[in-house]
Amino acid sequence: MTKRISFLTGVLAFAAALVSFAPGLSAQTFPENQWTGRRVAFLGDSITDESQIRWSNNVYWNYLADLLGFEPYVYGVSGDQMHEIIPQAERMEAELGQGVDAIFVFIGTNDYNASVPMGEWYSLSERKTYIDGPAEVTRTYREISYDGNTFRGRTNMVLNHLKMHYPDKQIILLIPIHRAYAQFGDKLRQPSEAYSNGCGLFIEDYVQAVREAGQIWSVPVIDLFSLSGLSPMVEEQGGYFRNPRTDRLHPGTRGHMRLAYTLAYQLIALPSHFPKYVALSFDDGPNTVTTPKVLDLLERHAVRASFFVIGQNIEGENIPVMQRASRMGCDIENHSYSHSFMSRMDAGQLRDEIDRTSDLVERYTGRRPTLFRPPYIDHNKLMHDTIDLTFICGLGSNDWEDSTSVETRARLILDNVRDGDLLLLHDFAGNDKTVEALEYVIPELKRRGFTFVTVPELFEIRGAVPPAHNGRIYTNCFD
Repeated sequence: MTKRISFLTGVLAFAAALVSFAPGLSAQTFPENQWTGRRVAFLGDSITDESQIRWSNNVYWNYLADLLGFEPYVYGVSGDQMHEIIPQAERMEAELGQGVDAIFVFIGTNDYNASVPMGEWYSLSERKTYIDGPAEVTRTYREISYDGNTFRGRTNMVLNHLKMHYPDKQIILLIPIHRAYAQFGDKLRQPSEAYSNGCGLFIEDYVQAVREAGQIWSVPVIDLFSLSGLSPMVEEQGGYFRNPRTDRLHPGTRGHMRLAYTLAYQLIALPSHFPKYVALSFDDGPNTVTTPKVLDLLERHAVRASFFVIGQNIEGENIPVMQRASRMGCDIENHSYSHSFMSRMDAGQLRDEIDRTSDLVERYTGRRPTLFRPPYIDHNKLMHDTIDLTFICGLGSNDWEDSTSVETRARLILDNVRDGDLLLLHDFAGNDKTVEALEYVIPELKRRGFTFVTVPELFEIRGAVPPAHNGRIYTNCFD
């Protein structure tokens, strides 16, 4: 994995080349934009591999990072074919978790050279179904093909993996560029695109398959095969490649610059990330020890949260603490009166636990809770039938356990958080490690494009707070 590699040294030497194909352009042509400050991952083959960087040969993603102001993370491996994108993605996930905003996949030319059969996008069968009435009819049914021995099957495997592991991220396919003769030593030679491969297919067949993949998997495709203007078969364009005589497969410095500018103008029209929402929620307060520290933290970061309070804690000096949270725009919700295992209670006891707490919250904040988080996430059918509140769970980080370190608490959140998640945290007295973890988590989630809202606001984004008595408990508002 490679982070940002500065290329300021030597850039002036190529300024004239930049002007020759992009008059008047400079890095300042692209002011702060939607890509600025984002983390962008690049998966691919030798054209993306960090080893391409030489004192006389830079790489497209490095130039592109300077043009648009993002931070590149590079996992491309020389010689890799389409199916080998998955191990690259696994390394990326192991190192970054969900801490990437967009993912580029630039691959396909090695599959052509290796004579990988094209295959099919789907397998077809006849199945019965119901259409406009009670009678069954037979229709042709298609299923995505994951045949790892074919290019289309491999492409399906890769995009399915990325969509499953990064459902909230921008994923962009880059179509392979034209290719001409290349010789690597005495024995390793690759013919130009004028020749078909061992399957009788030309590079355009693989290019077209990548175009089709964008439609099938609903991902943007940037057609560098057409848009880059790089034509290695044309003698006069040999200077855009690493060696006009022996390697017109890999772009040289000028070629990578051209790719970068082509991509920059395309990316200005695409989102680098999508709106994402998350809600912080805290259990077991209020108190005068840790809850004020949480509120101070929220104020520093201009964030609001939801507090699921225990009724028996709403007394004495704890009351002004809860009222401060309410004045800050945080909402106060119900976490029972005694924090007991409520599945062992009868209906009357359940109502008493809920009503006593809700009455206190309403008395001191003017608002009655609409949500309930059961202690220990212990719930049963009687509780759902009896309690007139929506049941809430959340994505936890083991922060109730004192042995869980600050680093582990932060990592468990950042590696697993998704759009629409409710984060389940605790503000019981002495739980300072959670406050410390959030000092890192909140800015990082903001950097990733998350907006912090309260739990009710999170459900309002969905459309409405789910009704009580539906038998469900929610960890994500979109589930």
